[in-house]
Amino acid sequence: MASSLSSRRTLSGFPLLTAEEFESACHVFIDLVHVADDTKVGWSSIRLDHRATGPILSIARDIGHVGTRDRDEPLPDPEMNEELQWEASEEDPEALIRAPETSVRLQVIYNVLLSPTYHVPVLYFQLRQDNHPGPLGIDAVYQYLVPEQYRKELQSIGIMGGISFGYHPDSGTPAFFVHPCQTTDAMRHIAGQLCLTPETYLIIWLGLVGNRLGLQLPKELFTTEGMETFQGTA
Repeated sequence: MASSLSSRRTLSGFPLLTAEEFESACHVFIDLVHVADDTKVGWSSIRLDHRATGPILSIARDIGHVGTRDRDEPLPDPEMNEELQWEASEEDPEALIRAPETSVRLQVIYNVLLSPTYHVPVLYFQLRQDNHPGPLGIDAVYQYLVPEQYRKELQSIGIMGGISFGYHPDSGTPAFFVHPCQTTDAMRHIAGQLCLTPETYLIIWLGLVGNRLGLQLPKELFTTEGMETFQGTA
C-alpha cells in the first residue's frame, strides 16, 4: 500500500540530491509515515514548511517528563534509578531538607534541510525544556538524545559527521546540527550500488543520522520499496 505513494523516479546524481528531489522525498516520506500509522511513530508532529531558504521537514518529539530540583541545575542522570537516588540522599543528609523535585517536560525539534553547498540533507535540532528560555546545551543533548553506543562516534566525527553548533539557516536561532561533510561517503557505502528513489534515499539517510540522535524510524517504513535490506543498518 505504502509503495504506491512512491515517486518511482531514481536519483539523477546519487549521492547528491537536487532541490526538486529533496522536496519530493519529503512529501512522500510524510505520506508514508501517515500510512504506517502516526501513533506508532511516537512523534508529536511532522510537517513540511516552505521557507525562503527552501523546504524544511520538521519533526517534533516529546521525550517525556524528567525530575529536577531547579531548572538552572543540570538535569538528572536518566540512568540513575530510584534506589541509587535514595542511597545518595542517605549519604547526603542535606538532601533531605532540599526542595522536592519537580517534573519538567523535554521536547526535541528536528529540522531537515537541503544543504546548498553539499547538496545533501542536513539535520538541525534543538532540545528544549519547559519554561527554559532557550535550547539546552551539548551535555543534555548527549545525555538525553544520543544513545550510549553512538556517543564516542559522534564526539570523534564518526561515519555521519559530528555534532556541530551554529545558527539555523532559516530562523537564525542557535541550533545543533550534524555536519554533512561525511554524508556522501556514508551513502555510497550503504547504497552505492543501488538505484534509489528520492524517498528511499531520505529514509536511509534519516535511519543513519536520526538513529544517533533519538529519531528512530518506524519499522513499517522499511517494509516498503524493498527497504528490508536497510533495516538494522542504522
